[in-house]
Amino acid sequence: MKFIHSFWSKPFNDRANKFNWNLRHHGGFPNEFLFYAAWCYSCLSIKKYYGNLHLVTDDEGLEFFKNTLQLPYTSFSTALNKIESYHKGLWALGKLYTYSIQEEPFCHLDGDVFLFGKVLDPILDAPLFCQSFDLNKNQYVEIHPYVWQHFENVPDAFEADLSQHIPLINAGIIGGSDLELFKTYTANAFKLLDNNLDKLDAMNVGLLNLYYEQFLFSNLIQKRDLSMASLYPMADNEVNYNFAAFHEIPKKSMYVHLISHLKKNTEFMEQVVARLYGEFPDYYHRLVNRFKPETV
Repeated sequence: MKFIHSFWSKPFNDRANKFNWNLRHHGGFPNEFLFYAAWCYSCLSIKKYYGNLHLVTDDEGLEFFKNTLQLPYTSFSTALNKIESYHKGLWALGKLYTYSIQEEPFCHLDGDVFLFGKVLDPILDAPLFCQSFDLNKNQYVEIHPYVWQHFENVPDAFEADLSQHIPLINAGIIGGSDLELFKTYTANAFKLLDNNLDKLDAMNVGLLNLYYEQFLFSNLIQKRDLSMASLYPMADNEVNYNFAAFHEIPKKSMYVHLISHLKKNTEFMEQVVARLYGEFPDYYHRLVNRFKPETV
């Protein structure tokens, strides 16, 4: 199994929208230092249990992660240079392009996911897997009709009746061996965007990312009646999993994902920085030396 991180620097550097969380300036973290601290700890914690970890990025990511921080990825790719022309608000696009170029079974992990054991083992042999499911469709009730009303040549893969039961994925981790499904999925996402690049400045692009990333994948699974393994089991009713249970590590919790606004939580970020310092001091000091004291 090939494990993958991906980092596209264009949305990260979108300083014009630094106060708009939906557009992921600094990856949605309070500042640049905390983003890199979390990314370092994510890389190092994954590498501890799954050594075959690769980074797909662009020239800026290569310079920082390989040359400055010297993170121990098995390989580095600058394949994301190929999407440089796309809108800076499309922060999920680097992930989808990364999925599209895979030629062997893979597991992609977000850079704010931390592992504390070989917790992924039970799902890695599945043709398709993800982190978890969500039954709450509210985040799509605005964007779905908007796309169908204002966009042109919307692929059939996006057709859906939101009144129906659709198990919606969270892609904190995503992957599997069904590469054909990933090719179809990413081709439809790029088709939607390529047909409507002139419309992005007039809409909530941040919400569009969730639509072409998580909604589209979930909808294809539903349309094809495919089974999907998940790290967290799908419940009949909505369950609020604690994805930041640092206090339960390692006996009850071996997986942390600073999903959504959790990465803005001071308590959680103190945990990440302290763990980076305590477990991987060389990388911590390398990161601190990169930043001026007032930003640390």
